[in-house]
Amino acid sequence: MTSSFTDNSTECAICFEQFEGTETITLTFGHRWHTACVKQQLESAKPNTSQRLLFSGYRCALCKKICDHPDLHDLTRKTDELRERVDALVEEQLKADLPAAWEGARQDPDEKARLLDEGRRNYAFYLCGGCHEPYFGGTVECADEQQGELIESENKLCQACSPRTQEICQHPFEHGAYHVWKCRYCCNPATFLCYGNVHFCKPCHDRNPNVQAIPCRGGTCCTFPKPQGQINHSNGSSRENEQLYYCAWCESSSSRDAFAQNESTGSRNFIVNPSGEEGTRGWRSIMNSRGQSQMWQVENMEVRVDPHTQTNFVSSHTWASMMQTIPLHEYVRDPSSVQIEVSSKFMGRTDCPSSFRMEALVINSNGRVIHRVGTSKLSAPAGFWEKSTLTIDPVIGAHEVRMIVYGKDERFWSGNFGSKVCHCSIRVLCGEDEIGNILTGEGGYCSLM
Repeated sequence: MTSSFTDNSTECAICFEQFEGTETITLTFGHRWHTACVKQQLESAKPNTSQRLLFSGYRCALCKKICDHPDLHDLTRKTDELRERVDALVEEQLKADLPAAWEGARQDPDEKARLLDEGRRNYAFYLCGGCHEPYFGGTVECADEQQGELIESENKLCQACSPRTQEICQHPFEHGAYHVWKCRYCCNPATFLCYGNVHFCKPCHDRNPNVQAIPCRGGTCCTFPKPQGQINHSNGSSRENEQLYYCAWCESSSSRDAFAQNESTGSRNFIVNPSGEEGTRGWRSIMNSRGQSQMWQVENMEVRVDPHTQTNFVSSHTWASMMQTIPLHEYVRDPSSVQIEVSSKFMGRTDCPSSFRMEALVINSNGRVIHRVGTSKLSAPAGFWEKSTLTIDPVIGAHEVRMIVYGKDERFWSGNFGSKVCHCSIRVLCGEDEIGNILTGEGGYCSLM
């Protein structure tokens, strides 16, 4: 569509030379330029794989609209397509960062346009030097830090094309949201992605651009996964210091496969609301010796344990405790004859050490505890999920089973900075050929819970 606006300028606003006697071009919205000048501008603005995508060079210097004219389509066609793909990524990122606002804007075109414009201004995207597709690489606030751009002047690679991803993940393009990376400057799991492919934990991100590498303690002193054949991590500014710790999706699949091959099959999980999907429904807090109780809270899961779980329980600065009692006699024909597994997955934050403990109680029909087993006080692993399991052999008189989980942080920070827990489980272990004789109709069967 051609604009009715008439540009009466006598000189080109790019080179500031007169139009007279030279070839000019009038863009569809009315502004006039030297043809050679605008073509040179578009050539210079072509995206590259070493810096973030900036489409400002494709805009008119006077009105900031995208340059459009039939004679320029050969220069702008690919970039127009690229801008559309970036806009699709902006939408994906807004859905992840601002789910409520994005959902509310679906029926409001003006609000949706406002959010998209905000996303274009705040998010940084890069062109992958491997697949040549655009990808999200952090925020503009970080990307505009000069030092970060200078450090990362080499070609960018999206996480799926990184050789480190392909060593760990079976489907890197599909599983990107479930990757847990190491901080480039220390051993902590990363929570920030900046400059296209630099991963930071929060403390290192807060110190950037003056961050200094923290040497790995090595061996058993550092509990995070090491690169194959190495006893410590390499930390520093180089791309070689990047490492993918694990893929939650692949780990989940591998765990289920390993469980099916190496562990006894058994019942479904009897625990109600095992990861806080329904708030704290099904769980009760426990009074301490001073008559006080601190209940676990529920938060959205930051480090994914699998592709499906969205929430986890989180503790505070004093011991939080919660319990759930399972009426074993309703699910098992003879509760005294079965082996019981009580388990959960727990983790801590990278910036605040925390502790975790789990107990399992067997209770008889009179409400008396007849068997108790528990873990010691465990240090919650920083930034990744670890499984804790208690196995109870048959107990004569068993009627109910009670699971109790405890957690706290070790710095007494106000708020919910303590250990986290999910996938709480109580199940009966038995072979597939025994399931019909051991469980009632309420017990159910599932080999992979």
